[in-house]
Amino acid sequence: MEFNRTRVARFQEQDCSLTLREAVDEYYTINSHLFSRPDPKTPWTHLLVHHDIGHVFFGVNTSILDEAAGDIWTLMGTDMTFREYAAYVNTPEGKKLVKEIGPWLIIKSLMYSPPLIFKIFIRSRRMKKKWESQGYEKHMNTPLGEVRRIYNLKILEC
Repeated sequence: MEFNRTRVARFQEQDCSLTLREAVDEYYTINSHLFSRPDPKTPWTHLLVHHDIGHVFFGVNTSILDEAAGDIWTLMGTDMTFREYAAYVNTPEGKKLVKEIGPWLIIKSLMYSPPLIFKIFIRSRRMKKKWESQGYEKHMNTPLGEVRRIYNLKILEC
């Protein structure tokens, strides 16, 4: 297994001209065969929406290694603490998701992650400020490339 990233959507372009809202819509459209857009009515689905917005902001798709990249970005480039992140993973829904993915695939992805962790660490430290995991609404009508410039985010290349 290699970290062989492929561009699957426009939101994975550094200077994407789609608004954050349009980019999120694109994310849900290209992943409609995997899941539907969550309705943020419970703490778990509220987290899923924030998680999905993070996928778009950080420019990662839904491959297992991009999911790992998204998690690393979340821990290093957002205002979410490790404790908050762990609390969500320890919910019944989080445990179910980990079980569905399978421990072997998670371990395998972590084995291939050190170069990825290093890149994300460096890029997250160069950001002007951390992504507000629950403050994205103010950016919904702003082009994604502009939002990334505001935060000085350099996404991973595809």
